[in-house]
Amino acid sequence: MATAAHSGKTSEIGAMARLIEAVIDLWERDGASGTSARAISRLAQTPVSGIYHHFGSLEQLFLSAHEQAQRESECWCAARLAELEGVAPLSRDAFGPLLAALIDQWCEEQRRLAFAWRECQLIAAREDRYGPVAQRWTTMWRNFWEEVCARCGHPARGAFTAYLFDGEATLHLMRWRRPVDRAALDDMCAGWNDWLCGRPVRAGHWRQFAREQADLALPEQTISSGTMEQIAEAAADVLAQEGMAALTHRAVAARAGLTLGVVSYNFRSSAELVRAAFEMIYRKAVESGGGTVPEAVTLTDEQLLARYSNPPPRNDRILPAIDELMLAAARDGDLRDFAPQLRYRRGRTSGGLLRAILGRDVAPLEAALFSGVISGHRKTCFGLTPAEAARAGAQAMLDLRTMVRSAADAAQSESA
Repeated sequence: MATAAHSGKTSEIGAMARLIEAVIDLWERDGASGTSARAISRLAQTPVSGIYHHFGSLEQLFLSAHEQAQRESECWCAARLAELEGVAPLSRDAFGPLLAALIDQWCEEQRRLAFAWRECQLIAAREDRYGPVAQRWTTMWRNFWEEVCARCGHPARGAFTAYLFDGEATLHLMRWRRPVDRAALDDMCAGWNDWLCGRPVRAGHWRQFAREQADLALPEQTISSGTMEQIAEAAADVLAQEGMAALTHRAVAARAGLTLGVVSYNFRSSAELVRAAFEMIYRKAVESGGGTVPEAVTLTDEQLLARYSNPPPRNDRILPAIDELMLAAARDGDLRDFAPQLRYRRGRTSGGLLRAILGRDVAPLEAALFSGVISGHRKTCFGLTPAEAARAGAQAMLDLRTMVRSAADAAQSESA
């Protein structure tokens, strides 16, 4: 009897593990829109009823999968720190190559965990109950980067490095030209190390090349009429507010105030509708010149904090949609045309803000660094109240201003 009971328990544990692994695999392959009970059951080779028998609900299975992904990620972090054990305090110039290597290793070798993290962030942006789960990811990465930075001569810079890691790891999941992507990542991480050292950011030659190629490879626009633009605008709204799973012809028709037939006539397939939504999001994200500040203006602390703590209302919709777009471009070969634009043509709006912070022109690499930090910090605020998020944003911007101004001062001293 004891043997039979033990065998039954082992079988139950095995079924639960298969279901959890299936969810994590589906997050990597298809995202939340493809993680249905039927798809999980098929991949785990377990009846759909087993989900409810073992976990009580699909929601609880998802939470268990997030917990498992976090445990595996903690093991990855511990293993990387163990590999650095015994390393004597290094020159701070050793940090840039290490940062690039760790980002690349995470995105290439732990891709399924990287997507699980991103799926957690996406749902936490929409559902407050996932805030604590997202905050556990934030705490894990902050602790990891605090330790890495301390070993490389950058104590107390772990939080900001975690923000940059968040932004760059999202972008590095999108594959374009592998050698160029890896070299451009080295440029970014060398530039970040320059900022941490309080010195001018060196030119990023590979990143500049990638940016020029991205400009030449802009995807052709498919939105050619006012009706198509109306539909694409509605599709972008649905994607931003409800996620990829909700992006259907019927939902878009309801949002646009049009008939289902009109939407289906203009965009016959789901893939065409998705691409139209992404085109609209991309247009708003990278072709908008908003947010720039006249060259002669330097923001006061009060203006800077007000601007950061209270972003324009349009950001409430566009930022989650951009996150959805980046993950879809990382997964779907049909959307790969968007990858170089999303990765290398960013930083226009944040570049204007950085110019106001420093009171001088900024290089594209500096604007990209600043954009990555802002993006990463925004995601750490999921689950916080608006007041808490505003306070966190204000403090982060004050600290970042101090850091980048020291680099600006060094640049001026060098040119004097």
